[in-house]
Amino acid sequence: MTAASPFDGTIVVVAPHMDDETLGCGLLLSQHPSKQSAHVVFATDGASSPVPGHGRGERSRDLAGVRKAEALEALAVLGIPAANAHFLGLPDGELARYSTQLGAALIDRFSALRPKWVFVPFRYDRHPDHLTVNRVVCSASRSGALDSGIFEYFVYSQWRLLPAGDVRAYLAADDCIRLHADDGGARKRDALARHRSQTTRLFDWQTRPVLTPQLIDRVCAEPEVLLRYDAARTGHRVLRRGRTWIPIAHLVEPALKHWKDRLAGVA
Repeated sequence: MTAASPFDGTIVVVAPHMDDETLGCGLLLSQHPSKQSAHVVFATDGASSPVPGHGRGERSRDLAGVRKAEALEALAVLGIPAANAHFLGLPDGELARYSTQLGAALIDRFSALRPKWVFVPFRYDRHPDHLTVNRVVCSASRSGALDSGIFEYFVYSQWRLLPAGDVRAYLAADDCIRLHADDGGARKRDALARHRSQTTRLFDWQTRPVLTPQLIDRVCAEPEVLLRYDAARTGHRVLRRGRTWIPIAHLVEPALKHWKDRLAGVA
């Protein structure tokens, strides 16, 4: 039996890339009581992961189409209608340059969908596209252009530079909602498997998939943590501890991940 969702009404998950919706919100989407009221907006075209040419910045003409088809397959596993997938098609890896276009497109979608809840990546995520989505949506909330409740979800929760390892351990429990896997973990795993460009070696130059089996095992077994956004507690104010170190580590972690991925042959 699928666990009951604590969220009712229309929800919108804003995913920077195809697979972020399942990694961070797969349980949320699969547990939503009305699948017709659950939407996913994909901000980028996903055409730079994995990067063809082993990091030379080349794009595959087919990868955007491949990843769009994979996203639709994954959402079908989670029970989300294809009509509820919205593809903005902005350039992967360059979202900060298109923040104005992103903001206008999202406000247009929000105005049409009138969501009760909107979900965005965590404010200290390590990917610049994820951070741009967070900033644009939260800025719209502060300006009054968006009146929905906002929750932040986690794609990259494991930090090498944190003593606790998991950045979610530095948040107050009262600020978070946890969705437990139960039987939904198997459905989330099935949905992630549909993102074959990320879970298998798509190109010969790759030494491992973008999403490793170990990462998939972890995210499908653990709860999904959703952090309630409060405009009065921006930045480090939301942290229960580590208010000095986490912003510093946040600046260093992306560089470490970039070099790790290059050495592993996935970027």
